[in-house]
Amino acid sequence: MTDNTTRALPHIGETNVVLWNPGSPEVFAKARDATIFTRLATRHSSQELDVAVEATPGVDHSFCVCVNNVLFVFSASQDEHTEHCQAALRMLQACSLRLDLPSCVFKCATSVGAGVRLEQIGQHRVFMVINEGVPPRA
Repeated sequence: MTDNTTRALPHIGETNVVLWNPGSPEVFAKARDATIFTRLATRHSSQELDVAVEATPGVDHSFCVCVNNVLFVFSASQDEHTEHCQAALRMLQACSLRLDLPSCVFKCATSVGAGVRLEQIGQHRVFMVINEGVPPRA
């Protein structure tokens, strides 16, 4: 693994929680300090999503993480987020992976607003990523 990649730690079966160990302090800081978040819910497993991310140039775990059937995209700015989401959507299309559009949440100011909670574990550079589902709509 190179310094600018990240990976979800392996788990057995599908779960709403994944331990995510960013491959570098820079990626950890990007996730921690992100200001805009999108939940791209799909009809596919996290393993299928991870394979697609690893196989797609221009898409990596420096701006997204997979948990359950969700590709969770995080960014520091609106412009950067638009680029990240476009790259993720192109990847899904190229890999014939389908969105579950009613379960997607776009451009939220908080991760919880997008239905995914990022919790730093202690003083370590590891996140517990919790898929809380689609938040209720107002």
